[in-house]
Amino acid sequence: MSELIPVTEELLERARADRSFRQRLVAEHLDELMAAMSRARNRARADVKSDAVTARNLQEGARLAVKLTEILHNLSARSSPL
Repeated sequence: MSELIPVTEELLERARADRSFRQRLVAEHLDELMAAMSRARNRARADVKSDAVTARNLQEGARLAVKLTEILHNLSARSSPL
């Protein structure tokens, strides 16, 4: 996976104008989020004293992943021919 580029105003403008770019941007960030959550989960499993903050972060990441998946689904549905 390539290095994740932070979202800037310039990227947001391009994403607003280019549906394909928007879909790719969302998909890349979803992939990175899932990888980060997996790393955090693995670290928490290795650390017997995993704390509530880690659990909350994983829950928030899961909620964000669901939102990103919904966005991707909506983008795909709008770009698919009927």
